[in-house]
Amino acid sequence: MCSDTPKKILMTAFEPSGDALGAMAAAGLKGISPNVQLFGLGGSEMEHSGVELLAETTHEAKMGLGAISEIKRIKDLVDLVAKWIEINKPHVVVAVDSPAANWPVCKVAKKYGCRVVHLAAPQLWAWAPWRIHKMKRLSDHVMCLLPFEPAWFESRGMPATFIGHPAMRQHDIPAIDLPLGEPKIVLLPGSRKSEIIKNLPMQQAILQKISATYPETKSVIACRSEDVSRVKPYACGLQIVADKLPSVLEWADLALNVSGTVSLHVMRHSTPMIGMYKTNVLSMLAAKMVLNTPYRLLPNLIAGKHIVPEFIPCGNIAGQIGDLAVALLGDEAEMNEMRSQLQKEAAVYAPHDPSREAAEIILSFASNN
Repeated sequence: MCSDTPKKILMTAFEPSGDALGAMAAAGLKGISPNVQLFGLGGSEMEHSGVELLAETTHEAKMGLGAISEIKRIKDLVDLVAKWIEINKPHVVVAVDSPAANWPVCKVAKKYGCRVVHLAAPQLWAWAPWRIHKMKRLSDHVMCLLPFEPAWFESRGMPATFIGHPAMRQHDIPAIDLPLGEPKIVLLPGSRKSEIIKNLPMQQAILQKISATYPETKSVIACRSEDVSRVKPYACGLQIVADKLPSVLEWADLALNVSGTVSLHVMRHSTPMIGMYKTNVLSMLAAKMVLNTPYRLLPNLIAGKHIVPEFIPCGNIAGQIGDLAVALLGDEAEMNEMRSQLQKEAAVYAPHDPSREAAEIILSFASNN
């Protein structure tokens, strides 16, 4: 193709988290190369960032599908993508998050001679290191969101680049109406209905234990606007704050949060936290057998040591976590040390602009194809 031909890029996301990552990269691509042609599987965020959707794949309702229905859904989407790739010959295919769903897409892309890059490294280092051989066959490059990942992939022959993380970008912090008192506790129960059902009642029980020792305790629940209806039945009268996480984290003295990306948001604001994720006994046993990292919470993984308390996965231990929270709130030196450690680990992200860096890598592969 001629060098001045607009680059045609396919991005495939299957979850809300992937939709957000895809939108981030799309914004960067449009900023650098306004004529770039973006197509993809994804959701409203990618669409608003200029991606022409081949199919909507991230709606919450789809998360409730049974295993057989979900397998069929993914197969149908891969078939759709295969036909589109055969006809349109994109310059590069970007597999966004969701490695299980994206492996078949990568295979199809390679079949038709496309370059393939991953946006967000599959966490092979945590649970499936043997799959690196498959990744090397089906991929050209991986963009990493965690600073220790490139060394792991590069040492195994998989080209990789750390681009930072969108959760660690600077945000406006508008003043909002939040309760006065102390200590100030924010509950972060996750976004999926199953997460909220399991974790928010546990967080409420921990909060009750904190309030018994500190009667002036104030608390809010923070979530996305689309999660409010799922949170409300378990809110127990607490104020629900939607889409204002930076403001809430600046207000809070302590976060009770589930694992995942939200822990990076908390780290970004140097807010002391206790990470938790309630699950059943079988899932706990499976996690212990499959996961091969000493930590589960992202700030601890990034630090390579225990800097914040984590109970991931955990069972019915609200009392134990509550005791820890009470002790932590009463130890200002420990709270300050945790703030200092979080600030130190967050500093590695400061030089990075993940939107621009992702776009530059994607365009470099599109230009070389």
